[in-house]
This record gives sequence, structure tokens and C-alpha cells, in this order.
Amino acid sequence: GGGGRRGPVAYNYSFFHLIFALATMYTAMLMTGWAHGALGQSEIDVGWTSVWVKVLSQWTTVGLYTWTLVAPTLFPDRDFGI
Repeated sequence: GGGGRRGPVAYNYSFFHLIFALATMYTAMLMTGWAHGALGQSEIDVGWTSVWVKVLSQWTTVGLYTWTLVAPTLFPDRDFGI
């Protein structure tokens, strides 16, 4: 590991989380079809299977983002650096 040293990081935490949040929202927009109107719906986007794939994908994304925020607090001795 890093020998317990905490030094400055090479990036801005706020910028990282802003980009991650925007990417998550963009993914949610794609999954829900928010960018498309009622016209042009394809047959692939109908049924309960489609709904559950979208729900699971969105919750997985939220879970991964939450984990990136919580993991350093839960495991302070672990080095999450590159």
C-alpha cells in the first residue's frame, strides 16, 4: 500500500462526482427512453421484461455510485488510489 500516507490527489473530487452523476443521469435517460417521443416506439421496448431490465440497470448504476462514495469511509485503511 501507500504506507498510511495521504497526499494530494491528481484530480478534483467534486468534478469527478459531478461527471459520475451526469453519466448516471444520462444512462437513466437512455434506459427510460426520455429522449424519444411517443412516436417511433419499437417493439423491443415493450413488456415487463424490458421494464425489469431497465430497473435493474438503473439500481445497479445507483449502487455502484453509492459504493464509490461510501467505500472509502467504511474501509479507511484500504488504498483506493490508482
